[in-house]
Amino acid sequence: MNDLTANWRRITILFLGWTLVGLVFAAVSYGVALSQNDPRFGIAAALKLNLVLFYLWGVFSPFIFRFSRRFRVEFRPLRIRNLRVQLPAIVLLAAIHELLLLSILWSISPRARAESPLLYAYYARHFGYGFYINLIIASLIVLGSHALLYYDDFRAGQLEQASLKAQLAQAQLRALKMQVHPHFLFNTLHSISSLVLEDPPKANSMIARLGDFLRITLDNSDQQLVTLKQETEFLRCYLDIEQVRFGDRLRVAFEMEPVTLSAQVPHLILQPIVENAIQHAVAPRTAQSQIQIKANQQNGLLRIEIKDNGPGIPSRDDSPADRGLGLKNVRARLNEIYGQNFRFELTNNPGGGLIVGMEIPLHSSAELS
Repeated sequence: MNDLTANWRRITILFLGWTLVGLVFAAVSYGVALSQNDPRFGIAAALKLNLVLFYLWGVFSPFIFRFSRRFRVEFRPLRIRNLRVQLPAIVLLAAIHELLLLSILWSISPRARAESPLLYAYYARHFGYGFYINLIIASLIVLGSHALLYYDDFRAGQLEQASLKAQLAQAQLRALKMQVHPHFLFNTLHSISSLVLEDPPKANSMIARLGDFLRITLDNSDQQLVTLKQETEFLRCYLDIEQVRFGDRLRVAFEMEPVTLSAQVPHLILQPIVENAIQHAVAPRTAQSQIQIKANQQNGLLRIEIKDNGPGIPSRDDSPADRGLGLKNVRARLNEIYGQNFRFELTNNPGGGLIVGMEIPLHSSAELS
């Protein structure tokens, strides 16, 4: 049914297009006849001649387009030879068209039959000039067909290039995302190995929580974007592992506006940031450490802040955002997904510690579904 509708739409557009062309040329022909004071060529004769002329070309044009696509002329050795097919075809089409046109006009015009009682005589009188005009029209239709074919190729090339670019971006994102797993896994296994002898129950608890975390992340390994609520669940699972390791030395607080929980964020984007805070603000210290994770809406953006009470960034560190694989990975993934439409910054908290701020477009899961 859809194909039938599409075909009728094409036929209607083709009919209306050639009708418009016929009307335009009929007006021009009538104007020329008026300027030459030719009373024999009135508006009816102008419409009859030009509408029949261009309706015939309307019937021929789909076949010309298919023929042009089959014997396409391009500036390549294998395709330039198609000129030897196209040129005779244009001549033949112009001749056939003129024969049909003259036959129709002679049969529907009493004046034409009165001037030339024999069809052959009508051909002899009008064929030469009409054939010349039809050669021009046929050539223009062939050129237009080639222009459409080149445009189709151009659009197909653009779509293919965009598809390849999207596939490359997805491959890069998968590669960046996969870096999170071994990086986190090696650090966790190192922590487990250090507890195996000195505190076996804690080591067993970390192994169990590690299994839960890996199961959750692998279940969502194909997703680049998840809701902030889901991302928070992944993060809590990771923090459960670290809580076994550090016990009371680690305190974590979540402050998230309800509206932000349905927002889309890159999968496993928070874990490397929190892991960086644990490595630099929790692990080196024996005092109690705090990590605050906040999310709120600001001017149509989702802002996420992760604060710790560690030593912060030394003043001599000129490029804090590039420290460590985890933060480099976060910045690279944000750049791949959002282009320039994001912010990622590390600043010292005036009250002590480090603030990692991230701003991305606020899109809910309902908007993207």
